[in-house]
Amino acid sequence: MPVRLCGASRDAVALSTACAYVGPRSRYANPFTVGTRGPSLLGSPMAEAEVVDLFAATLRGPVGRCYADLFARALRGFDLMCTCPLDVPCHADVLLRLANESGDGNTICTRYLLEGPR
Repeated sequence: MPVRLCGASRDAVALSTACAYVGPRSRYANPFTVGTRGPSLLGSPMAEAEVVDLFAATLRGPVGRCYADLFARALRGFDLMCTCPLDVPCHADVLLRLANESGDGNTICTRYLLEGPR
């Protein structure tokens, strides 16, 4: 089963046959960043888990589902590399589940259940 790796895009290039870079400045990058204000009413700075959950929730939305399907097909079977340390939540974990779990396409789950109504 593919795994998440920590490194920069140049590291992924060295492993190009088995690894895809999904970190900052890649087409698979998480558009939400740690420390930016969250979408809640209080707008407090988001932590790693919140940023990952928001990314997953976005992929569950009407537009995000199209991207989720494209990402799943493109990343299936690859190890995914991001700059996030391995001991913190990362959107690459969401992409790994999305690309490699069999199912009905509803395998994107979030910690805070932000995906809304189905």
